[in-house]
Amino acid sequence: MSSRTGVTLRSIIIGLALIPPTAWWLAQIEYVRYSDTPTIPAIFFHCVATLLILTGLNQLIARRWPRKALSRSELLTVYALQVIGSNLAGHDVLQILVTTIAWVYPRASVENKWAELIHPHLPKDLLPSPGAALDALFKGNASLYANGNYLIWIKPLAFWLVFVLALCFTMLCLASLFRRQWDAERLTYPLAEIPLALSDAEGGPMRRPAFWVAFAIAASIQFLNLAHNLAPSVPGISLAPRYVQAKSLPWSAAGSIPFCYYPFALGLTFLLPTQLGFSCWFFFLFSRMELVAAAALGYQGWDSFPYVQQQGSGAYIGYAALVLWMARRHLAYAWKCAFGAAGDKTPEEEPMPYRLALLGSLLGMAFLVAFLSRFGMRPIVSTGYLLGFFAIVLTVARLRVEIGLPTIELYQRGADDMLLRSFGTQAMTNKELSLLTLCFWMNRTHRQFPMGHQLHSIRLAERSGMSMRGMAAAVGIATIFGALCAFWALLHVGYQVGLGTALFTGPATWAYGNEPWSKMASWIQSPRQPDPGAVGAYAFGAGMVFVLAALRARFLWWPLHPAGYVVASSFALMRLWLPLTVSWLLKTLILRYGGLKGYRAALPAALGLVAGEFTAGLIRTLVDVAFNLHLPV
Repeated sequence: MSSRTGVTLRSIIIGLALIPPTAWWLAQIEYVRYSDTPTIPAIFFHCVATLLILTGLNQLIARRWPRKALSRSELLTVYALQVIGSNLAGHDVLQILVTTIAWVYPRASVENKWAELIHPHLPKDLLPSPGAALDALFKGNASLYANGNYLIWIKPLAFWLVFVLALCFTMLCLASLFRRQWDAERLTYPLAEIPLALSDAEGGPMRRPAFWVAFAIAASIQFLNLAHNLAPSVPGISLAPRYVQAKSLPWSAAGSIPFCYYPFALGLTFLLPTQLGFSCWFFFLFSRMELVAAAALGYQGWDSFPYVQQQGSGAYIGYAALVLWMARRHLAYAWKCAFGAAGDKTPEEEPMPYRLALLGSLLGMAFLVAFLSRFGMRPIVSTGYLLGFFAIVLTVARLRVEIGLPTIELYQRGADDMLLRSFGTQAMTNKELSLLTLCFWMNRTHRQFPMGHQLHSIRLAERSGMSMRGMAAAVGIATIFGALCAFWALLHVGYQVGLGTALFTGPATWAYGNEPWSKMASWIQSPRQPDPGAVGAYAFGAGMVFVLAALRARFLWWPLHPAGYVVASSFALMRLWLPLTVSWLLKTLILRYGGLKGYRAALPAALGLVAGEFTAGLIRTLVDVAFNLHLPV
């Protein structure tokens, strides 16, 4: 029998209770005002700050009413459920979907010709009906609940809710399948160390002075900048990236190189294994030098030779293939446990029975194929698209638990783009192009797939002695409730503010609404031909992953990890290369001259930088909403 404790009902209730206000707050801060971006990083600052505050309050309760205080595992459950809900309501998931499906009818015009180019090919059941109720969403000063405005959303959101839940369930099944293999490979889950440390009020880093010194430094910068925004005469310390670019060729081909100094980024990247940290910044600089070398040879076009972005896409697919190959024995073991003659013999501590995980993965993907096929996508196209999509999902999840970068991004170079570059837009029907456009929320940045957060939730359960099966069930409940709350919050706030008003200052209008449909119109008007160069870059990127993996396996001294090459083309990595390099250098020197003891002494300071900036960031956004300030990002 397992000695792990169960997930308690009160921790689930508290975690679920945080989801609706968090969804509303995200709609205000991230969707409407864009005064901060809590769900762009791989770890959400409001969830970390909430955990820190709850831990402090819990200590006060424990002194007065010890039996009523939450245990550490309960605090981590509350944190995990808030993360799951925030992910769905966040910048890279349902904020995009709601805007995309709302945009195409009201914003059609004579100039863009969407009515004749796009509207005839749209799956009507997946979109709100045009009319006064939809127009009110753009005009604002309205209510979701007045004049039957909510009625136009019931049918399309019901379809999308089923699709989203099937997607999340499939990812949870995959997370359950691969978790044991990745534990066997000793992947470190660097980002999970933050909540684990902050929930340990007795022996954690909060007992160390270095933590609070770093906390005060990071928080003070945030509060100083808040004071500067409120009173410009107060000096501020800009943390925004500063871009530097050479003025002449070939060096100018490297593009604008950002320099930024986020304290939280220094703290988070300090948790990375040194080999991975070195590989990340090395391959970032290597990708820039590729562009310089190509310009010296006369190649200067964007999205052409040396196809750095397409190399990245191929590397993601190659890394997924490498992950599957490395897990082949474990997957065979899981199959034997699930379908052996003696029945399902899954170890009791696993998040779900292997039979459910295997069947759920296969049937979940089959359902998603059938869903897209039901609305007009040929099965061969939907199958190819979803296989590519889940390959990228698997890679992103693996990178999250292996590297733990503050963020990962494959900007609009996912499975949809790979299909269109490989076969051309004319190989797709207009109905298929419309469905790929409706799936824009799945392919825009590839930053925030639920699978990464599911894996970290299970990791928290494993490390804190909780039932992983209980945590998986709690994650499932939070996913259903979180999706409903996300749809509600986005529409509730949207009708009040108005997507087309001056109060709506976020990028959603042009980035989530106009951009995907404008791209579809351009595909129809000017069909894209197959791009052999891009296809070659996909193969090259995948091949480089295999070569780097082979060299790393053959030579123990080999310093370059294939994961660094995979993320090299990430725009997000471009913005963080400097703190990544600095933290790698500091950690290398500390380990070399101070050993493990020196690293453990420095770790509280790194965690303090993260906690300080995150807590001050939450306070800043609460002040923004409370006083309706619309602070700049």
